[in-house]
Amino acid sequence: MGMEPGDLRREVAALGRRSRGERLPVDLRARLIRHARERRGRGDSLNEIAGSVGVSLQSISRWTMQAEVTVRGRGLVPVVVRESAAAVSGLMTLHAPSGYRIENLSVGAAVELLRGLE
Repeated sequence: MGMEPGDLRREVAALGRRSRGERLPVDLRARLIRHARERRGRGDSLNEIAGSVGVSLQSISRWTMQAEVTVRGRGLVPVVVRESAAAVSGLMTLHAPSGYRIENLSVGAAVELLRGLE
């Protein structure tokens, strides 16, 4: 693993008291995100991680989500349409880019579901 939580906590504390919304240095924030990802991969909660490094739960949560969006991107996602046995019955299976699979939807139900996700 990279830095230990105690090292990160000391760096955060060394910045002194910060006002709400005041940004951390970019390199420290990147190391905190990397640390949080490593620990999340091991099953640690965001609450545990935030407490161990001395930043708020909301900050750690927001940073890791923003970093995930940056890694995955927000661009177009390829869609593959395949005919299946369900197509004969007029039902379809929806495969979301994030891995969700919803089966036996009518076209209207799929459209309604996708509009609800916007």
